[in-house]
This record gives sequence, C-alpha cells and structure tokens, in this order.
Amino acid sequence: MNMDYKQFDWSGVFGFNYQPSYGRDVLEIWLYKYDAAQIVRELASGKKYFPKMNAVRLWLSYQPFYYDSVLFLEHFEKAVTICAGLGLKVIPVLFNNWHSFPQFGGIAPEMIGYWFKAYGQSGTASNYLFKPYLDALWGTYPQDERILAWDLCNEPYNNYCPEMNEWLSHTWQWGKNMNVSQPISVSLQASISQVRECQHFSDLFMIHPYFAKEQGIQEIVSFAQSLGKGVLATECCWGSMDDAQRVEYIRNDLSILSANGVGFFPHALQESLVADLHRPQYAAFGIISGASYMAFVNMDGGLRNGHEVYNDYCR
Repeated sequence: MNMDYKQFDWSGVFGFNYQPSYGRDVLEIWLYKYDAAQIVRELASGKKYFPKMNAVRLWLSYQPFYYDSVLFLEHFEKAVTICAGLGLKVIPVLFNNWHSFPQFGGIAPEMIGYWFKAYGQSGTASNYLFKPYLDALWGTYPQDERILAWDLCNEPYNNYCPEMNEWLSHTWQWGKNMNVSQPISVSLQASISQVRECQHFSDLFMIHPYFAKEQGIQEIVSFAQSLGKGVLATECCWGSMDDAQRVEYIRNDLSILSANGVGFFPHALQESLVADLHRPQYAAFGIISGASYMAFVNMDGGLRNGHEVYNDYCR
C-alpha cells in the first residue's frame, strides 16, 4: 500500500480506541488473558451500535513482546485479522507515556535517557532495547493495507524528557528506513505548540482534543493544511459517571471535529479493566481517576445511555 497522505480523506475515519474488557494491562491483554473470541464479540457489538465505525486504535507495547515475542505477534495478527473481517482498519500504538492505576505499561523518561540515549547510543547500539520490537512489527507489516497508520507514542510529553524528540525522530526514521508505507505519527495533546514541535516526524497530526475548542482545532487544521497533512483525533470525549454529562462532552468534541474535517477516535469503545474505562465495581481497590468512566459500551454488552449520539457525526 502506497498511501498518498495528501490525498487521503482523513475526515472519513470514524473509529474508537479499543481495550478488550478482560485485561488490566498490556501483559494481560496481549499474553496472559488473551481472548480472541471476546475481541470478536466486542468489536462486532461496536459495529452493531456504530455502523459507520471503520477503524480502531489498538495499544501495543514492547513489554509483552519481550516476555514472549512469538505469542505476542501471533495474538496481534489475530486481532488485526479480526478487525479486517469486520471492516476495521487498525492504528497500532507502539509506545505509551500515559500512566495511571492500574499501571497499563509503557515508557518513562528514565528509560529513554538510558536505553535509547546513553546505553543505546542514540539507537545505534547493536543491543538497542527497542530494535527487535520495531523490526518485528515493521518488518511484518510494512505495506499491510489492514494498517491505517502507526502511532509512535501515546502522549509523549506527559513527562519531561530531554531526549524525547530525538527518540521520536529516530524511531520515525527507523520506520522510513524499513520502507513502512503507512503514515507514521505521534499522538499529542491538542496544542499547536506540540503539533509544531512534532511536524518533522509526523506524516499526519494525531491529537487529543478533550474539551475541544473551535479556535484551537481550526488553528491546528490550518497549520496541517499548510504542510499538506491530515489531522486525526486519536482520543477525545472526556469521561463521566453521569451518562447525560458524558453525552454533552461527546457532542462538544465531535461536533467541532466533524465541522472541521477531523476524523475521530473517542476513548473508548468498550468498558474494560484498564484505567478510566470502568465503573467502580470493576476498579482495582475501587480507585477512579478524574477521567472517570470513558466507555461507550458497558461490560454487559449494552450500549451506554445516549451514546448512540456518536452516529450523528459520522457522515
């Protein structure tokens, strides 16, 4: 697949972040509790409730790869195959710098400073930690039409790291050197300053416009257009335990995004054991963060009250 980034209609991408309901973290989701049948049921349910849904954002990590690379890759391939069978393109998230409780898994500034910069010699060392992981994924799916785009890192600037941009740029170039044909980008806060900072290692701009503001989205879209790049909201729609309040958050974000030609992936499709995706009865020790409850489909498979509003913004 040789995607023309300038011609592709990103405004027609209607997706969701998806975390299977059975796991709390990347190790449970991709290794220890992997349940392909559950993934089929939950994504099929999503298609039933949201017929124009055409993509999902799947969160990967190097941790399960190093625990059991063969099984991890086998499970990821099954998930991609399931998605394709339901007419869903996939955006895999390779790294994550969002941390909550229970800890999902991901990177930290100390890891990049040491494993990439110092010990990894800026990614040139033969034993650079992330090399086998990147080679395995990009070597397997460099032109796979089931992959819509690659998300290098979820919210890389959540924690300060002086080597972050060097690492992101190096990783982006790694994909280019491996002839990855799909666009490669980074998921950022919806900040024009962050978008500008990442322009040289983003084939399109992936943003997280929670509580979206018209002026801010217009500014990002205008900047992207000046570079001939698209914009995707790879997360949006803040959470609430109150269904009606959540619907208002959805309406705000999706109305502004759709009006400005920005495709969207609300967080998230399915109630799950992952942080911020469940009600208190499913929470570890009953702990709920300020993001509250962000799922569209409840644990029992029922559609959350009012959340069919998503369909109003899929043209």
